[in-house]
Amino acid sequence: MIINVKLYDSPEMETVGKIRLNADLLKELEFLNHALSENADTKMQSLYPEGYVFMNALYGLAWCNVLHQLNEQVPLYKKGHDQIQQAFNKVNSENSRTIFEETLPLPYGSFYNGWNNYLLGSKLSIEQASQRDTVEINQFKQQCEAIALAISRETYPATYYGGVWPADVVLCAASLGMHDRIFEPKYKKTLLRWVKAVKGSLDKNGLIPHSINYKDQKIAEEARGSSLSLILIFLKEIDADFATEEFKIYQSLFIDTRFGLRGVREYPKGNVGAGDIDSGPVVLQMGGAATIVGLQTTSVFDKSEISSTISSTIEALAFPCQNKLEKFYLFGSLPMIDAFVAWSHSNQQTINQRNFFFWEFHIYSLVLSALIIGIIRWLWKKSKPKSHLIVEW
Repeated sequence: MIINVKLYDSPEMETVGKIRLNADLLKELEFLNHALSENADTKMQSLYPEGYVFMNALYGLAWCNVLHQLNEQVPLYKKGHDQIQQAFNKVNSENSRTIFEETLPLPYGSFYNGWNNYLLGSKLSIEQASQRDTVEINQFKQQCEAIALAISRETYPATYYGGVWPADVVLCAASLGMHDRIFEPKYKKTLLRWVKAVKGSLDKNGLIPHSINYKDQKIAEEARGSSLSLILIFLKEIDADFATEEFKIYQSLFIDTRFGLRGVREYPKGNVGAGDIDSGPVVLQMGGAATIVGLQTTSVFDKSEISSTISSTIEALAFPCQNKLEKFYLFGSLPMIDAFVAWSHSNQQTINQRNFFFWEFHIYSLVLSALIIGIIRWLWKKSKPKSHLIVEW
């Protein structure tokens, strides 16, 4: 009953400085702030190889998306800016870099450079030129130079020795595009050459693969929903036409339904596979991470109806809880999920009301409920003791 009702939850809206904001998102950010103050990022690092960086970077990027909508005079702007600075300071710290290898051709690898530089670029993009820190500007430009050199040498620089994931490199490349939007354009030719190389190494479905062989840059694993959902968000900033072509294939092979609820598959239609550290749980071939990030992916590509139905699936199945100040998912037991949800919500192009009816899921629910009730009644009757008492009147 709760799941069926939650399908129709719509986000509350709040007016902040004449701008209508998603109040649920602000509650999600408040929960993450509280969780991070209690070292949730360190705890997530014990569960995920890059949990510390991921959680802080996603939190900072979510605030960046909120601040893009606000005037600097609004009190929430200062609070958000402070939170972004704290998140970047953590990502940029020695503690954050310890698990990455400095001796890689791209020092500390593609994952660290991508999230660190993209977060820094996003921070600089919301600041006025006079507000920007000179040290951070120089760091951003130096990291862009290192990334440009690395992707000029090979299409997909490694994240670790022996580990190459294109999603990490797409993020690196997106930070170069961000440089050209903030400062004097410099990396257009580099990105054109890189995109051409990427197009020359697509998988059999014409998609950017999930992982690459470290030694020869050949495909190790074909496209998967968890990484492709992420790739498409940033690829659109680099080459919108190429990204749109990729999204069309993604929509046909990965966006699917189960029992009337929409989500994103971890493996393309016609393929099956198990979940792992990248995908999170995979249930009936629908990926947890792929679906949560896919909420943002479909929104970015203006598929508002698909995005809204995916949002309904998340609201129903991720068991959100909230109070006056905070909102969290899965009872707050896994803040990494909350970081991904908040980031996806922060970049939704439109916030739609739930104006559709999940009749198929309701029918399945009724059938399942009737079956459960029937089994309970049968078991109750079977276990009921028979009386041999004879009463003569």
